[in-house]
Amino acid sequence: RPRAQAGALAEALQELGATVETVPLVAIEPIAGGAELDEALQKLDRYDWVVFTSVNGVAAAREYAEGLSTAKVAAVGPATASALRALGTDPSYVPEQFAAAQIAPGLEPLAGSRVLLLQADIAEPALADELERRGASVDAAAAYRTIEIEPSAPELATMRSVDAVILASGSAARSLARQGGAGDALVVCIGPGTAEIARELGLPVGLTAHEATADGIIQALTSHFGGRE
Repeated sequence: RPRAQAGALAEALQELGATVETVPLVAIEPIAGGAELDEALQKLDRYDWVVFTSVNGVAAAREYAEGLSTAKVAAVGPATASALRALGTDPSYVPEQFAAAQIAPGLEPLAGSRVLLLQADIAEPALADELERRGASVDAAAAYRTIEIEPSAPELATMRSVDAVILASGSAARSLARQGGAGDALVVCIGPGTAEIARELGLPVGLTAHEATADGIIQALTSHFGGRE
């Protein structure tokens, strides 16, 4: 994940005795211009649901926090929900996993509804497609841009010498795959969505967190490595 968002997880793992190296594979940037996003956020009252898929989408909508406080909001994952609460918005629905089949049922009834989906510019269409399949009219607005980062030669060497490499998003999996993978390191994914993308790219997924959070990753790692001296 972006370096600025990796600190808490790295610190928690270090407290458990792990040696942690942070090698960002992606960076988050604002959308240049952002006219599409601004237009959608200025008319929040026309939507039955506003869905945030990550903390990055929440950050992009920060200046419209007052309007969000009166909207019906869904936040994918506890971290996204916490970011919204920090802006004064209490989400009506917080699915634990980013899987279209799990998110959509909590937004029912969807037939005839209008949904604003705030996501990355390279987001997979699965969620929007599932919402539309259930009868919703979906406006999928790019809230931020995900940029792949090419690690330096020393960083690549580090990744291929560690016991485990953690992937916190599908975009990170794509970036790692373009670099030739992580060698013999155990590939750990934050959730089934990331794991599915990683496998499609040929990455050998060894662990998948049951909960798509930092705590979920820690639990998966401690279960796997807990018996090591």
